Amino acid sequence: MTNASIQDGHGLNLYGDYHGDLNWTLFIRDIEKAHNVHSLPIAIFAIILTCLSTLLNFCLCFVILLIKELRTQPLYACVFNFCFINLLIGLFVNSLVVYQEMTPGWKLGTVVCKTWIVLDVLLPFVSLMTLILMSIDRFIYARMNYLYKSIKFRLQREVYVILPWIFGIAVVIPVWIGGFKRSPIDVQDMCVFGLVDEASVASPILVFFLPALFLVLVMMLTTFFPFNQKSTKHSRTPNARSVNTRRNSGYYAYENNFSVVTLYLISVIFLIFWAPFHMMNLLLAICIACMPPYSLIIGFTYMGATVSSIISFFWLTDFHIRYSLKHTICDRFRKQNNTPSNTVALTLLEE
Repeated sequence: MTNASIQDGHGLNLYGDYHGDLNWTLFIRDIEKAHNVHSLPIAIFAIILTCLSTLLNFCLCFVILLIKELRTQPLYACVFNFCFINLLIGLFVNSLVVYQEMTPGWKLGTVVCKTWIVLDVLLPFVSLMTLILMSIDRFIYARMNYLYKSIKFRLQREVYVILPWIFGIAVVIPVWIGGFKRSPIDVQDMCVFGLVDEASVASPILVFFLPALFLVLVMMLTTFFPFNQKSTKHSRTPNARSVNTRRNSGYYAYENNFSVVTLYLISVIFLIFWAPFHMMNLLLAICIACMPPYSLIIGFTYMGATVSSIISFFWLTDFHIRYSLKHTICDRFRKQNNTPSNTVALTLLEE
């Protein structure tokens, strides 16, 4: 790419490689018009998303950390990780949207701009990896119950939390850090970026379409098999009643009663709301002449931002989390400490 830039007469400098492409010029002018007209509504919407995301995800993270029987279980550690990621989206992605829309120009520098863009891709991808990990866990538990119990180990909770971040960093960072190129336009005080052609095609495929296909496949396979598998071996032994009692309490109750319906509801909503944005990105990477109106791009973008900000609300349909949150609020505001916390936690898992 050459360093020469050409003034287009409207305050924009297009690099020589892009000057002949009318689509880029029209697109940037469309951005300017949309920014001037819609900056205030977008900023207000981003403020609302930031506040809702921060409040909701902080409460859920706090409750999971507070209740021992939740924070020590691998699947609820994944729920914590999912809510924590969405909390970061509200604090470090949506908040910068407010800054961008409310200030006359981008004054935070190139490093912050690129970091913001990478986080906007990395955090939703790690959320998707977390949902995939939880679905795989439920599939193994449903289909290979004995194997599931045999592979448990002390650090399973930590591994469940760390794995999505490892996959996220391994996939997103090489594509986006290695794929950054000089922006097709030279606009001061704007956070504008570009990707090489290979990276722009690979990004939506790697960070959404392939993981989404795998997640749907795991969910479909899991739904064909029951979760509460009864063992004939235990029913023939003299101590079958005591064995069944143990299976209906404590850790076994947690395994059986974890809300798979909630997990799949969240997964389906996540995929539906993010799909238009990534389909648009893939289309633009293949066909620059197919660039849609900027208002449509904004709509698809905020569909994904909205679902990542408030989708954690659906975890309240899980009985354990809802019960824990209700009990925590009652204890804090009514100061009712008559029932020991351990008794309440055991009751939670025995329901």
